[in-house]
Amino acid sequence: MNDDTVPSGVRPLHPPTPLGSDLRARDFRPPRRRWPGFVAAGLLGAGLAAAAVSSWYDARPIGERIDAGLASARDAAQSAASNTANAAGDAAASAAAAMGDAAITAAVKTALATDPALSAVKIDVTTTDGVVRLDGPAPDSRSRERAEMLASAPQGVIRVDNRLVVPSS
Repeated sequence: MNDDTVPSGVRPLHPPTPLGSDLRARDFRPPRRRWPGFVAAGLLGAGLAAAAVSSWYDARPIGERIDAGLASARDAAQSAASNTANAAGDAAASAAAAMGDAAITAAVKTALATDPALSAVKIDVTTTDGVVRLDGPAPDSRSRERAEMLASAPQGVIRVDNRLVVPSS
């Protein structure tokens, strides 16, 4: 059987074209899409219907209704802006407090490291809202009191929670 022939009763997938001819059909046109026109007409009709219904329930002229809508939008924008400004101020205050706690902790650790009796001892220092907490061992009761005094020295310290433990002798 030759490749160009098709058995009887079977429709070829593509009609045969002479060799050397353009394989594209020049008169091909894709089907025209009508749905965009229908969608646009539907949206236009919905807009007109909404305008008619709003006029039915509101006796004010269109200009007054537009002015009222703009005023409402302006008030909402101003309210949102003030709420955002308040939230930003609160966030800045909490960030400053966190930075203050970190600075206090660093100052207390530096002071403890410079003291000869306390520098060899592992003392954990944590600061929360200006309250300094000291945890760990202390060589003696005098060093324990000195650590508390050093921890209360930095600016911003509200109080010192001294949990240093002196080993029993």
